Amino acid sequence: MDYSSSTQQCDSETTEPVPQENLIDLKGLEPQLPNINQLPSSILLKIFSNLSLKERCLSASLVCKYWRDLSLDFQFWKQLDLSGRQQVSDDLLDKIASRSRNIMEVNLSDCRNVTDTGVCVLASQSPGLLKYTAYRCKQLSDNSLTALASHCSHLQKIHVGNQDKLTDEGLKELGRRCTELRDIHFGQCYKISDEGMVAVAKGSPKLQKIYMQENKLILN
Repeated sequence: MDYSSSTQQCDSETTEPVPQENLIDLKGLEPQLPNINQLPSSILLKIFSNLSLKERCLSASLVCKYWRDLSLDFQFWKQLDLSGRQQVSDDLLDKIASRSRNIMEVNLSDCRNVTDTGVCVLASQSPGLLKYTAYRCKQLSDNSLTALASHCSHLQKIHVGNQDKLTDEGLKELGRRCTELRDIHFGQCYKISDEGMVAVAKGSPKLQKIYMQENKLILN
């Protein structure tokens, strides 16, 4: 039997090109890794809502442009708690104010690097601000209260205890413009007297809570 001819025949058959229609594309069968960005934005926003301000701003927002945009979503800037963060400055408040006009609550307690300038800028861009807290910010003065009174007429709560520079002039501005005030805290603000408190009380018919402590000029 002549095996050489049959071998040559097999070799010739195997070298013939396979028609394209008979090829199977295996690329589509490769396992696809899940991508979190394929989730609806509403789900991602829900996930982001469980992150702290620091985690959103210093971690999540740096992953990609999409996550940065999600981190800046207006819902995360309604309540702004920056208390105790020494890296908070006037420049940061300026950037926050330029991105969101939806801030309703802000806490700047113990932010020693924030000045009247930063508070004034934030107030000018936050017309819907309802609650303002700034304990132990001794560097702030009446200029901050004046800006809040001028731009945030819907304020309901102001807690600014232990601010040495505040005087009756700042309280008079609040009394003139902030008729929605319900809760005020001016404890250990040693330059405030009866004159300032009377001005706030007269201009705020909805006032319910007044907290004063060690205010030596308050007599009645």
